[in-house]
Amino acid sequence: MNNNQFEEAPVRFGANLGYLLEMADQYKENPTSVTEEMQALFSVLSSGGSVSGLNAEKIKAVIQLIDNIRQYGHLKGDIYPLYKPVRENLPKLTPEDFNLTQSDLEQLPASLVSEEMAGKYNNAFEAVNHLNQIYMDTIGYEMSHINNAEERDWLKNTIEAGARSTLSKDEKLALLKSLAHVEGFEKYIHKNFVGAKRFSIEGVDALVPMLEKVMALASENDIQNVQVGMAHRGRLNVLTHILEKPYAMMLSEFMHTDPLKFLPEDGSLEITKGWTGDVKYHLGGTKKTTRYGSEQIVELANNPSHLEIVAPVVLGKTRAEQDDTSGHEPEQNCNRAMAVLIHGDAAFPGQGINFESLNLSNLDGYSTGGSLHIITNNRVGFTTESYDSRSTLYATDVAKGYDMPIVHVNADDIEACIDVIIMAMKFRQTFNKDFVIDLIGYRRYGHNEMDEPSVTNPMLYKEVKAHPSIEIKYGKELVAEGVLTEDEMNQIFKDIEDEIRTAHHAIDKSEQVLDSEMHVPQSVAEGQPDIETGVDRTRLEQLNDNMLTYPEGFTPFSKLTKILERRHDPFKKEGLVDWGHAELLAFGTIIQDGKPVRLTGQDSERGTFAQRHAVLSDENSGDKYTPLKHIEGAKASFDIHNSPLSEAAVVGFEYGYNLQNKNAMTVWEAQYGDFSNMAQMIFDNFISSANAKWGETTGMTLLLPHAYEGQGPEHSSARLERYLQLAAENNWTVANLTSTSNYFHLLRKQAHYLNTDKMRPLVIMTPKSLLRNTFVSRPVTEFTEGHFRPIIVDDYKKTKVKKVLIASGKVAIDLYTELQKAPNDEIVLVRLEQLYPLPEEEIQAVLNDFKNSVEIGFVQEEPQNQGAWHYIYPELEKLAAGKTIKYYGRVKRSSPSEGDNEVHKLVQSAIIQNALTI
Repeated sequence: MNNNQFEEAPVRFGANLGYLLEMADQYKENPTSVTEEMQALFSVLSSGGSVSGLNAEKIKAVIQLIDNIRQYGHLKGDIYPLYKPVRENLPKLTPEDFNLTQSDLEQLPASLVSEEMAGKYNNAFEAVNHLNQIYMDTIGYEMSHINNAEERDWLKNTIEAGARSTLSKDEKLALLKSLAHVEGFEKYIHKNFVGAKRFSIEGVDALVPMLEKVMALASENDIQNVQVGMAHRGRLNVLTHILEKPYAMMLSEFMHTDPLKFLPEDGSLEITKGWTGDVKYHLGGTKKTTRYGSEQIVELANNPSHLEIVAPVVLGKTRAEQDDTSGHEPEQNCNRAMAVLIHGDAAFPGQGINFESLNLSNLDGYSTGGSLHIITNNRVGFTTESYDSRSTLYATDVAKGYDMPIVHVNADDIEACIDVIIMAMKFRQTFNKDFVIDLIGYRRYGHNEMDEPSVTNPMLYKEVKAHPSIEIKYGKELVAEGVLTEDEMNQIFKDIEDEIRTAHHAIDKSEQVLDSEMHVPQSVAEGQPDIETGVDRTRLEQLNDNMLTYPEGFTPFSKLTKILERRHDPFKKEGLVDWGHAELLAFGTIIQDGKPVRLTGQDSERGTFAQRHAVLSDENSGDKYTPLKHIEGAKASFDIHNSPLSEAAVVGFEYGYNLQNKNAMTVWEAQYGDFSNMAQMIFDNFISSANAKWGETTGMTLLLPHAYEGQGPEHSSARLERYLQLAAENNWTVANLTSTSNYFHLLRKQAHYLNTDKMRPLVIMTPKSLLRNTFVSRPVTEFTEGHFRPIIVDDYKKTKVKKVLIASGKVAIDLYTELQKAPNDEIVLVRLEQLYPLPEEEIQAVLNDFKNSVEIGFVQEEPQNQGAWHYIYPELEKLAAGKTIKYYGRVKRSSPSEGDNEVHKLVQSAIIQNALTI
């Protein structure tokens, strides 16, 4: 450990500074206005003299001792059940460290420690002893980093009140039974399913009764929905004892029989299932329960192996539960739902998604009114001890930068664990802020139950193997207290084992279910049929007028006014509707149809390319105005937020939001499409595959700016190839459009299928230079009727055609532009608007018009090893019926594009000219 790990606290009076300064000011004005003790103290400090034989330096030392105890007492606390670390270079934490005697402290008033202690203790010595008991026990507190004085004072007063919960005999027995169920379940599986992976909770068993207390306190505070996110360790136990998944269901999963046979018939437990499935310790569920005094729902989110990645998903689910989207803008009630995020001690500081997620906690568009974080700290990550896995003293230190209270608690002191939950819930309800609990325990076995941990962590596991499990430890404590006899304790353990064994015997081992076919459900396989998405012209014009009407006295930025006024032209002067305009018209009609719209991204209010202007600023006052929140006939809300500079957490949040509110048109927009690289794990592990793995459905929409315009490798490609590589089983729609009316219809089609069994995500490669291109902009007539067109083909004379060019997005418009300049009847351009699912029938119908001598050319801007080529070539080969297929585009490259703009122009021009050459 570094020698500078700790440093002395300055003489800053801790949380009492404000109080002492106020008293000092009163003393200056009128010495008799403060207590006699304070008069003596301020007299000494101002004169450099002494009081009761103590000089000013000694009084300062007393104050610094008090401050150090509050700030650093946790370093000497009993917060480790075993394998206690050796602390070096500790701050001064005893009177002797400051050359203070008991007599010195007895001469000072208890009010010097805290005004609240003035009536409870006779002097500072007694008060300091009280602080030692509070701050150096099985609970360690960290709060000095919090900037908000009100929060600090609340924490100090709550902590120093020192009243630990006094549990009744029945409450103690209930705790013991809870722990016995937790341990009994783990021990039964360990004995009967030898070597099976389960990621045991043993060592941090207290988590389950802590969650039970969360549910009870949530019920008392009328919080009816609790969203839980966690990785693998302890997950099966949480499913069993918090979501009340029957033992038979859980055991049947170990036996590969059908667990749904044991699903409660009352419908209280919902378990979704995908057709390819997932391992049991990734699965979640939803439980309706009255166990804690009122009707509540607790949900455990499905989670892949990417540990902490579920955190923002749970936050998004929680926010969706809190938002009432029936009005013009969402109304948030933080007591409709709360989030509980359970972290690993190695993962919490190690995975960047946590930093991004913590940063969301106090942002308007993402706050959830205070999330509860519990770190199940087993002191080792896989095989790595803490000194190899983090640069901080505690796993929780990263939370200090976000002003979150941090409490460390010994996982073997179950009653202390419950007290910590009580405090955390009170803080959440008082301040609507996050709270972090470091539940410090151990891990009974290796990373999984087939692993031998002593190979890599021998000293730790010498202690673990000799350490009693918590239900034995707590049971013996209760026996010593006279709460129950040892025979009664053992009977509790036996009854639980018998209960699990009975469930096990109820399973028919011969009824194994092994579905190797894994057929896609019919509703998914059928895809999304075309629907009419046109909107009456009168309705569109009224909507447009609403969006261009502002409150009295509101003055938009003068240069923007002319741009916005041109949005009247398509209705007044037969002008064209550009991209941003088409999008806002689509969103307006969607909320009029009763589907809320939520759009976020790093610059989404204005639009990265100044194309949207959904939120306007008054140039004189800076006031904001969002026209879509004020349109006539809206039956649902419009919500838009500029997001933080985050991709992974924000995309995860939006995914979670749409999971919980499947009726919402939830849209995330990348600043540039390639920025989505930073959220790739969300696309891989959730959006593309969640339905197949877990039966988890979403209709989230992704807007990814994509096109080659000479802006270099990181501002050209949205990595279209990745979304196409992940495309299978109708899991999403991937589009690259060339028409604003087609964009309008596609958004409305996406909204139409929300909250249905045909809902699926939508990935759109949105334009940059095409945002204002007149060939892309379309007249109002194309918005008032029709539907989304997966391909766009102009009229052609089939007897003259020698080449069919297929292209998407900007390169298709590049080809179209050249053909407008120099028409050529020998070339037909097929603008492929929807890449996946590939519109085979529409393409086949075009190709069938031509003889085998016709060449089919696929044109793309991306290098040959990227883009759509490798995806589409085998599909075109099936449709070509012997016709020649040729590739036009960049050669294979490791980088998405060239960096020099002039070189780009040469390469791009060559692609277009080669493609148009017969």
